[in-house]
Amino acid sequence: MIQTAEDDEFDRIAHEAEMKSGQPYYYDVYVSPSQRNQVLDEVAKEIEKMKCFGADTIASFACYVRDMKQ
Repeated sequence: MIQTAEDDEFDRIAHEAEMKSGQPYYYDVYVSPSQRNQVLDEVAKEIEKMKCFGADTIASFACYVRDMKQ
């Protein structure tokens, strides 16, 4: 198959789309289970403060977040 300039441009655009904003970052940070659990509890507390959804929805979502604890 003959590669045209248009094909080259489509390949370049596809490659850029795959790369997005460069290579993905890799963070080698250890988070202890207690730190993770504390953050999840803080998130659940903040969710409970939200007033944009019904009380049942907020309570269910906060419960879901708390169930993510290890």
